[in-house]
Amino acid sequence: MNDVIKHFGSASSDIQLICFPFAGGYSASFRPLHEHLKRDFEMLAIEPPGHGTNRMEPVDDLEKLADMYLTALRPKLSRPFVLFGYSMGGMVVYRLAQKLEKEGIYPKAVIISAIQPPCIKRKKVSHYDDDAFLDHLIQLGGMPEELVKNKEIMNFFLPSFRADYRALETFSHTDHALLSSPVHILNGNKDEKCMKDAFGWNKWVKDIDFHYFKGGHMFLLSETEQVAARIRSIVAAIGKRSVKTI
Repeated sequence: MNDVIKHFGSASSDIQLICFPFAGGYSASFRPLHEHLKRDFEMLAIEPPGHGTNRMEPVDDLEKLADMYLTALRPKLSRPFVLFGYSMGGMVVYRLAQKLEKEGIYPKAVIISAIQPPCIKRKKVSHYDDDAFLDHLIQLGGMPEELVKNKEIMNFFLPSFRADYRALETFSHTDHALLSSPVHILNGNKDEKCMKDAFGWNKWVKDIDFHYFKGGHMFLLSETEQVAARIRSIVAAIGKRSVKTI
C-alpha cells in the first residue's frame, strides 16, 4: 500500500483537519488526538513514504514531500480545512500553505507545532552513527521504553527517521512569501530551542498567535486532550473562509 493520506472514520463535520506527523511518525501517531476530535472534524493524516503502511522509499527532500502532499490533497480540498503539523510536519505545513495560497486556496487555520522558524539553521544529526542518532531521538522524549530496548525494531525504523531529519536539515528557505492564513504556533514550555525562537515566526506570516503547553518537544503525547481543546477553540474563533475548489 502506498496511500499518502489516511482517513480516520467517516466525515463527522464540514471542516477537515489534516495532520502532518513529526519525524519518524505516521498517520497512527494522530489516533489519540482523533479520539478527542472525531466529533468536531473530518480528520485526515499523512502517511509519509517509507512510514507506516506506505511502502514507497523514504523521501529525504522536504520540497518533494510538500509537492507530493499537494498533489494528493488537491482533489480533497472542497470544504473548509485546517492544516496541523507537528515538529517536522510543522515545516511541511508551512511550505504546503505557501504553495496552496499561491493557487488561491486558503486554509481556515495553519497550526504549526514544536518547530523553529524556517530561517533557523538546524544542527545536523542525520549522519550520526546508529547509537548516537538513537540517543538524540530518545532525548526528545515520547519514545516508548520497550521500543528503545528492542534493537531489531529500532533498526527497522531508523532509515525513515534519518530521511526525515535529512529533509529538515537540507531544507532551503528561499520562498519568503508571507502566509495570509491565520497561523497558530504551539510549543511545549520546556522545549528550550522552540521556545527561544518562537517569535521568529512573526517574520514569515501576517496573522499569528502563540500557544503554550506543559511539557517538552513531544507535548502532543502527554497533553493530547489539551491540544485537542486548543485546536477546537482556534477553529471556533475563526470566521468561515471561502475555499477554492480545484
